[in-house]
Amino acid sequence: MPYRYVVPTPRKQPLALWLAATLTLVCSVPSWALEAPAKLQVPTLAYDDQQIILVWEKPADHADISDYRVYANGVLLGGSNANNDRVSPAKPYIDRFYEQDVAGFHHRIGIHSYTAQGLRPDTAYRFTVRSVGTDGKESADSQAVVQRTSKVAAVFDVRKYGAKGDGKSLDTLAIQNAIDACTPGCKVLLPRGTYKSGALYLKSNITVEIAEGATLLGSERAEDYPLAGYIQYPYSSTVRPASLINALPRDPRQHQSFENIRIVGKGTIDGNGWKRRADVVDERGQPLPFYLPSDNTRYQQDGILAKAQVEQAVARGMNVKDAYGQMRSSLITLRNVKNVFYGGFTVVNPAFHGIMNLETENVVLANTTHKTYDANNGDGIEFANSKGAMVFNNFFDTGDDCVNFAAGTGAEAVQQKPQEDAWIFNNYFRKGHGMVVAGSHTGAWIQNILAEDNVSDGTDAGLRMKSTNFMGGGARNVIFRDSAIRNTLKQAFIFTLDYNDPNAKLDYQRSTIPGQFRDIRVADVSVENAQGKAIEVKGDSQHNAWHQGLVFERVRFSGPAKAQIDGLKDSLFDHVSFSGHGAANPWQITGSVGLTFKDVQPPPP
Repeated sequence: MPYRYVVPTPRKQPLALWLAATLTLVCSVPSWALEAPAKLQVPTLAYDDQQIILVWEKPADHADISDYRVYANGVLLGGSNANNDRVSPAKPYIDRFYEQDVAGFHHRIGIHSYTAQGLRPDTAYRFTVRSVGTDGKESADSQAVVQRTSKVAAVFDVRKYGAKGDGKSLDTLAIQNAIDACTPGCKVLLPRGTYKSGALYLKSNITVEIAEGATLLGSERAEDYPLAGYIQYPYSSTVRPASLINALPRDPRQHQSFENIRIVGKGTIDGNGWKRRADVVDERGQPLPFYLPSDNTRYQQDGILAKAQVEQAVARGMNVKDAYGQMRSSLITLRNVKNVFYGGFTVVNPAFHGIMNLETENVVLANTTHKTYDANNGDGIEFANSKGAMVFNNFFDTGDDCVNFAAGTGAEAVQQKPQEDAWIFNNYFRKGHGMVVAGSHTGAWIQNILAEDNVSDGTDAGLRMKSTNFMGGGARNVIFRDSAIRNTLKQAFIFTLDYNDPNAKLDYQRSTIPGQFRDIRVADVSVENAQGKAIEVKGDSQHNAWHQGLVFERVRFSGPAKAQIDGLKDSLFDHVSFSGHGAANPWQITGSVGLTFKDVQPPPP
């Protein structure tokens, strides 16, 4: 059964390509048996005038690799593990997770990114990476990559355009004026302070920096988010309100494309969506916000912006269910944007979703923190009908899916582009409906997804795939590997056609073809204290709607969860083990054909 994954190729600057072709190697290193990293690259727009982020693929044989060392112009910068301790909000939680694994149950992940800091502006650097074995020996150099830092950008400080930053005054016009005045390659800066704002509209070739100590706070008034925001799909009937940050045409029926947008900084984007119940203390003793979990019957008592927007829509004559499901603002919505970098900031309290990327190309999310639990529908990041994504070094504590992929709904989705080519690694998932989620909008297919070297403690599910009998499309060519999971609440892995969203508006033509999940590989994953179901497969064999080509290799479960499989065919379970069931058999298999089991403990009945 073939599997393939296409790593998103970063857009390189012509000068960097020229330098890479003309620089000559002046040194060599001994070639130990250890394999060097592959495909060293700078992700899309992952650099500025002072730093450059590098990522690479680990070797196929990586069992004896304990670290990676990064060299710039032949000089050692340091190791990836120590570097991530400084730059990744996920890394302290990952370390704590393994400190608690005193029995050595869990698969150990590898860290394969590095942020080179303190660099000179407008300067080319040549980087290589070496694998480091458990014996301390290094591999040969990886293939080199050359990247030039950017020039120092012209800064457009929003305070110079009249922004107060006092948390009370409405700063929308001042911030928008700074954005509109910004010249290509510039930086719009929100310095320390709290900037209350309604909808903001970005343009191409711009960086927005929310500085440390700064908060972009969403206005609580519905009228500050224009109703001419966007429609989700070309065949959708509802025009949704604008988000807090937008790269969208002002007329949602028009087409407008953008490119080269960066949203960065150590500050916070706060959607002001819901009332805050309290702070909770996490496993590291750190406070995390806990927003009131609401729905379309409780939004008036629980909501802030969410309440105002639903009430506004109801006053216009929309029913409560549709108003709640369609008329709340997300934090960020970008459409038809080529080359996007999100880096460093913290996301809190969206009225609806977190970061939405619609028909985008080459999007990177790195070193960000998402604290949206338990805001209803408070996803982390979503991609729809997009191509090329990297999601790494992020902390997710969300009120819905953490990383979600969508591809359109129903019969007309076949006219859309698929959602394809994503790489998700070195993230920590704390709360959320799923670590990595495909669906429920599967119409144009979700494909070529690699999720690896991630850690989770407390999500509802690990890999969550959901669709319906009338959605069409599905997900295929997905790999979920080399990860450690603890305390799943519902399913460690789920593939279902039985998904129902009570807030969804069925404003599309139903497909006569059911969704399908096929050619999915789960390998080298440990799941501790799994509750609910370990593996849940729900096809519809009575109507010839099967999932197929699932491969589970070297996956171990502890806890009471069982495998419940129906409507699956032509799939393999190899070296899959369960503990904690006593004499009871954890396998419940019905309506399935062509399943192969190798060294499964305990074996199916």
